[in-house]
Amino acid sequence: MVLSNSIIGQTNSLNYSNEDPKYPHFWFWVLLALVTMASVAHAGPRIPGADAADKLEAAGTVLRIVDTALFKWGARLFSGISILSAGYNLKEQRFGVAIICIVAAIVLGTAPIWVENIFSIGGGNGIFN
Repeated sequence: MVLSNSIIGQTNSLNYSNEDPKYPHFWFWVLLALVTMASVAHAGPRIPGADAADKLEAAGTVLRIVDTALFKWGARLFSGISILSAGYNLKEQRFGVAIICIVAAIVLGTAPIWVENIFSIGGGNGIFN
């Protein structure tokens, strides 16, 4: 009883402003900050000199590993998880969700081929090549 009275006394003594409880000024500042960050991100720094990105062999190797892991191993893993989810949903007799899982597995399983075909048009075989 004493603890609840002290908590009530503490909360009643706080001085709240007369603003709307949803804090409209807060959302204005958040929106302003997002617009400012977006405009600054598009400005981007310009580094003088020649582009030496081709000489960064270690970074290129890491990026190729990320490319392989993301579009080959990850796609196969998530495709398999989708097939397992479809099987579980069929067991539970949720046919609509099972069909969605099968479609997702097909899309995820063929995504590496799509990426390879799209980037072969541009002359490479992945995002980081």
